[in-house]
Amino acid sequence: MLLRKSLFTTTALICLSLAVGGCETLGGESETASAADSSNTPSMFDPEIYQAALRAESQHNYLEAAQHYQSLLARDSANLELAVGLARNLRYAGSGQQAAEVINLLIAREGRTGPLLTELGKAYVSADQMNIAIPVLEEARTLAPDQWDTHSTLGVAYDYEGRFDQAREAYAAALLLSPQNPDILNNMALSQAQSGDLEGAIATMSLAADQPTASSQVRQNLALLLAFNGDVANADRWARKDLPREIAEANSKYYRYLASPQ
Repeated sequence: MLLRKSLFTTTALICLSLAVGGCETLGGESETASAADSSNTPSMFDPEIYQAALRAESQHNYLEAAQHYQSLLARDSANLELAVGLARNLRYAGSGQQAAEVINLLIAREGRTGPLLTELGKAYVSADQMNIAIPVLEEARTLAPDQWDTHSTLGVAYDYEGRFDQAREAYAAALLLSPQNPDILNNMALSQAQSGDLEGAIATMSLAADQPTASSQVRQNLALLLAFNGDVANADRWARKDLPREIAEANSKYYRYLASPQ
């Protein structure tokens, strides 16, 4: 899945999500390796390394997770799940181009399947290569129309190109497949904000944040949207749910700046 970062601020004080959801859940999110066949289980010759990879990913230590996956792949290069895990963590770590290279090697070997093309599209979105990502994701949608993350990631790519009507259609299709999915709702809310519908964005992001599986990035995106709308008190309340005190306090100052008349 791709959980997108906010397009509305570049501050390093606010840890927001992209999906393509690292801070992603484009990090904090924990995706499954949807491109891997369920019968293609990870090599069990060294279960400790595999468990270390899973643990590092769950703790958002994506470079460490990628190193573990690379180590496992060195001994079992044909394992599809391990290769997808490597690409996913490279993407989370901000190395979208490297992730794309890994997936392209898989596609050369396995063929152009919907799940692999979705992973490739996510990598290209992460690398800000929307001109390549969009046709790849549109092909993935044709081959595997029942994958919600394909539609949601395509929506993100459309948004970056300013194609908001197509983005809304993509998010609607994703929600039909996975109703009230907080990652889809997050992306939809940021799309609404980007297209000028801040009130609608807050309503959608509030629904996302209320879901039991919502990530901290979703809640921080809600705080940011509330601040843009001048609701500093509620923005501060949401910020303090997940962030350390010093970062939350710094964010509060930034929220007040966003809400100021100038």
